[in-house]
Amino acid sequence: MKEIIIKQLTLLNFKCVRDLTIDFDSRVTNISGRNGLGKTTIFDAFTWLLFGKDSQDRKKFDLKTLDSSGRIIAQLPHEVSAIIAINGEEVRLTRRFSEKWVKRAGETEPVFTGNEEERFYNDVPCSAKEYDAKIADICNETVFKFITSPVCFSAQSAAAQKQMLFKMAGSITDSEIAAGNEDFERLLELITGKTLEEFKKEIGAKKTRLNGEITDIPGRIDEKKRDLSLIPEQDWAALEKEREAKQNERAEIVNQFEQFAAAQRKANSQRLADIEELGKLRSKKSQRVNEVTQEATAGFYEKKQAQNNLQFQITSLRGEIDNHNRSIETAEREIKACAETRERLIKEYQRLYKQTAEIQAEQLEFNESEFICPTCKRPLDIADIEARQAEMTENFENQRGIRLQRVADAIEENKRLGKANNAKREQYEAQIEKCRADIKTAEDRIKEIEASPEFSEIITEPNVKPLLDSDTVIAELDKEIQQLEAKTAEEVPQADNSDLKARHNALNVEIDGITADLRAKEVRSRLQNRISELETKYQSLNEEIAELERLEFTITEFSKARSEAIERRINGLFSLVKFRWIATAINGAEKETCEATLNGKPYSTCSAGEKILIGLDIINAISASQGIFAPIFIDNAESLTRELPMKSQIINLRVSFDDKLIIKNGIDK
Repeated sequence: MKEIIIKQLTLLNFKCVRDLTIDFDSRVTNISGRNGLGKTTIFDAFTWLLFGKDSQDRKKFDLKTLDSSGRIIAQLPHEVSAIIAINGEEVRLTRRFSEKWVKRAGETEPVFTGNEEERFYNDVPCSAKEYDAKIADICNETVFKFITSPVCFSAQSAAAQKQMLFKMAGSITDSEIAAGNEDFERLLELITGKTLEEFKKEIGAKKTRLNGEITDIPGRIDEKKRDLSLIPEQDWAALEKEREAKQNERAEIVNQFEQFAAAQRKANSQRLADIEELGKLRSKKSQRVNEVTQEATAGFYEKKQAQNNLQFQITSLRGEIDNHNRSIETAEREIKACAETRERLIKEYQRLYKQTAEIQAEQLEFNESEFICPTCKRPLDIADIEARQAEMTENFENQRGIRLQRVADAIEENKRLGKANNAKREQYEAQIEKCRADIKTAEDRIKEIEASPEFSEIITEPNVKPLLDSDTVIAELDKEIQQLEAKTAEEVPQADNSDLKARHNALNVEIDGITADLRAKEVRSRLQNRISELETKYQSLNEEIAELERLEFTITEFSKARSEAIERRINGLFSLVKFRWIATAINGAEKETCEATLNGKPYSTCSAGEKILIGLDIINAISASQGIFAPIFIDNAESLTRELPMKSQIINLRVSFDDKLIIKNGIDK
């Protein structure tokens, strides 16, 4: 048995309450005042402290304090703390909610970046997981909600109420309810591996599917019968015999077509052979013409090719001359740049040489102020002065040596650049000389070619037509070609089979007509088979639906039997409340429910005071069942006119005309 009592509760900037501390009586504490002063806020604060939710089980609710204009007051800490006794052992709980404000670089005002929440158990900070675990050790959250608010349990769904009541009453097995009832025992065999509700849903789904299937079957049967009536019976054997005769006649015509086609293919094959031979003769003639032409023009093309080669050489040499001239222009520009670089380097050398002389001529001068003690302002001793002068002289010489070395390095670099510049200039000058020599060689070669007889000779193409006209081989090929051209120009005779085609087409039409008539036989057979299938299926579906409806009735009766057994056990846990498990509609239909009643009056129709009384009786039963008693917050307690003995601590929240909260401990007489 566990007893939880609130000893003290402190609210700081929680909703409408700025700062409030309440010391509670271990049995009864009465808190009254007009609406809006924060009575319900006290309950919200306690549930938020434990579970991070308000008394209506909401995680998201506005707990921040507002000003008179309804705006959130920024940067306020929000905190609830409590001292509770658990079987006499005191525990201090604290939950703090704060805003995070950060001043970023370059900004004058801090910026809101979010909220943070802190939790303390006996003043020791805890993570959310650690804190929740410690609270769960005190009391299960669901049970705590049920035993601290008279209206919480009845506000749950029927399924949630049943779950808790079944847990309180202990289990009644389905086997105990079904014992001695054959229908119930058969039902339990069918639902193996499922709950009764799942099996009921399964049956409902099957019925819906079967009803969907069966609905249109009668119409489909009538439709198939109407289609069958539109197809009359015929002499199907006579139609088959007539079609076979016409198919044989058509096959004979097709055979005649094939004979005509074979003769035509033979004639076409001979014509193709003649055309192929004609092509070969023409190819031979073309080859002979090429041979005669090549013999007659051989010398002409050789001389023409040699002359073209000489012209190509001249063109190539002139291209080389142009390239050499461009290279000369580029080299001359580079030589000019080298001259400019030389002038710049000479000036730089002269400046560096002068700088060297200036550095060597520098002298160190001592200032008397450098030899006075900075502390006492008196001249230093002779030894100290000489030591400092020696040090200054050494530093001066070291610095001058470094500077002279830098200038010397710059002079050496200047000389290196000068030598490289001269080498570059000499390279370009040599390139110009070579290009001019190559230009002279190319120009001399051009003059030599242009002066040669082969270049200036006028070459005339010979006339080969007389040679072709007098060639006997070409004349013989022309004769053969003319004979084959005349032969292939003749048309191949075509056989006249138009009458056969007409008869063949007519037979196709007649055979298609008979085949269409015979298809009616197949359609009639399919329709008759389909009608038989639909009628069988219709009967089978009706039988399945009837069986499912019998199962539904058995489930309903089983649920009623189970509800009655559980109802008897559960109602024995309460002093005032009884629960009803079956609700009857106006049309007489029954459905499962779970609703508390007081003197037969359903909870939903009770007054506010009666609902509180029902809730207190339920709390007594749950507390006794779970072995835990916790503070009960009774909101609108002024509506309660009847007392019920309670073992738990009571906090009455009453509406009064007081302009501030009035807190009284002990029973209010």
